[in-house]
Amino acid sequence: MADETAPNPPTPVPLGGYINFRDLGGHVAAGGTVRTGRVFRSDSLAHCDASDIEQLVGSHQVRTVVDLRRDHEVEAAPMDGLQRAGVRVEHLSLIDPAVPALETPDLVDSTLAERYTSILQTSGAQFVSVLRIIADDANHPLVFQCAAGKDRTGLVAAILLQILGVDDDAITTDYAQTAAVIDLLLARFTARAPDREPLGPRIMSAEASTMQSALDWLRHEHGGAEQYARTHGLTAGEIGALRTSLVAPA
Repeated sequence: MADETAPNPPTPVPLGGYINFRDLGGHVAAGGTVRTGRVFRSDSLAHCDASDIEQLVGSHQVRTVVDLRRDHEVEAAPMDGLQRAGVRVEHLSLIDPAVPALETPDLVDSTLAERYTSILQTSGAQFVSVLRIIADDANHPLVFQCAAGKDRTGLVAAILLQILGVDDDAITTDYAQTAAVIDLLLARFTARAPDREPLGPRIMSAEASTMQSALDWLRHEHGGAEQYARTHGLTAGEIGALRTSLVAPA
């Protein structure tokens, strides 16, 4: 007779696919609505199997992936499968190479909001490079992604949506959706790198107030995301192209 008091074996963590993928379309924007099916955000697509790639290429018709990860992350987990399927993978490390990676698995002397401000202060040119790729219709449908699809991806999404005229509440709500999959993201990171100390709760969070702090910084220091992008080289024509391409008029 089976021992009914024995604990159930742990459920295996699915290591393939993606779990933090969503369309940036549907938000109310300046003069209309953000178009659906054009730009998506995601956690890493490096672990996609054939069925995942079919979903991305067949159903979503993805042409371009903008990979925001650092060089060592790409080397450890490249996106060969997507490239073989004909998807253009553009690697643009969002964090300036001069900025050191976190030395601990969690934030110690700063908050996540302060980490975001640091990225904004040092990566203006990188944000503009990403926005230029998004502004080109020929690259759509497009996905931009990082490891968790939360921090670097979240900042790109916030800047893009604010340029399109989406309000703060919608932007921070979109960011906070990641909270629903934080536990699974963390479990995947742990399973993929069992010898690495697990990421801590300060870095593995997605609260609306964290992204609101980044939006407040952009507004206080630059007058908002549009002026921030223009300060770092994005032209009025490129901003116009973003809006024309991604906002369906009311």
